[in-house]
Amino acid sequence: MGFAKERALLLYPSYEAHNLFLTDIDEVIAMMFPRRKFLHLAAGAVTLPATALLMHSAMSPSVSLAADCDALNCGAGRAMPFRQGPYFNHSMPAGFEVVTEDNHSLVLQSRDKSADIMVSGAAGLKEQTSPELFAYQWMSTAMHLVNVRLLGVVYVNPMSAYETAGILDVSYTGPNGPMRGLAISNIANYHKGNVYIATDGMIAIVGSKERLWAAYGDWLPLVGLQALHNGPDPFRDATTPVPRDTDVHNPEAVAHREWAMKTWDEYSDYRAKLLAGRGGDPAAATRLIYDNPYGGPPVEQFAGPAAIWINPDGQQIPTDNPAFDPRTATDPDWQRLIPKQR
Repeated sequence: MGFAKERALLLYPSYEAHNLFLTDIDEVIAMMFPRRKFLHLAAGAVTLPATALLMHSAMSPSVSLAADCDALNCGAGRAMPFRQGPYFNHSMPAGFEVVTEDNHSLVLQSRDKSADIMVSGAAGLKEQTSPELFAYQWMSTAMHLVNVRLLGVVYVNPMSAYETAGILDVSYTGPNGPMRGLAISNIANYHKGNVYIATDGMIAIVGSKERLWAAYGDWLPLVGLQALHNGPDPFRDATTPVPRDTDVHNPEAVAHREWAMKTWDEYSDYRAKLLAGRGGDPAAATRLIYDNPYGGPPVEQFAGPAAIWINPDGQQIPTDNPAFDPRTATDPDWQRLIPKQR
């Protein structure tokens, strides 16, 4: 066994048990030591590996500037408001709080600390990289996560200003314990002619405690995809915030949401077809039907969480803590879902 395979097996000890998309250890090596040439921003058509999911280019806004998350059908339940913070434009799930926001990062977290979204990035790196390597290295070093494992990758069309991207199945251990989720990694390797200059990278980690991931995994990643740093110098040392009167529905943000929705729809379709080809959704038998406490249609959700709370807008907070109660003085309208009597 060569050095590359030995290192791959060392870094990915759970590869055979957990991998969803990669079918050969050589593909894991390809993730660590990419054989494909790095793209130029002005390059023409590119052929990605067989595991790639080809996307259309991000479109110009084709909807009203007043379009919001309700119109784009995102999140669990119905409407999810967008927030324009000093550095990031992002949708805000009910029951989540902004923990950190500065020029380098955005962290949203559920009140029971069982799920979070971490957006981070870098500008002016001096080594070429790939979405996979950037995700692994950035999660392990800059984001201080441990036991990072990349369990599979699907290449997608990158967000504006980047040249290549991937959505990776990941597991890791953070401040609140072992987590499972997705990492959306975007990379731009800049060249002047054939001379490499620098690299910019951006990553959004969307994760939850492992037993809750089935309940979060079909909607929370879209929130991470929608997060857009719209400050003057994204991820650099500059600290100038966005003016407070910046329109939350600015054209750049609307175009980015369209990219996010299209990317998530196509990724979800690809993943569903992949699972169907392997015998279907292994967790389908664990779904339960819950009575809707607000009189709407019954709610279908996975049975893994110890409790699920819902608000009048249909937003849900799954939790592994049966004693957790999301109600606060400023946000009291939550009720616990009760399994429907058969």
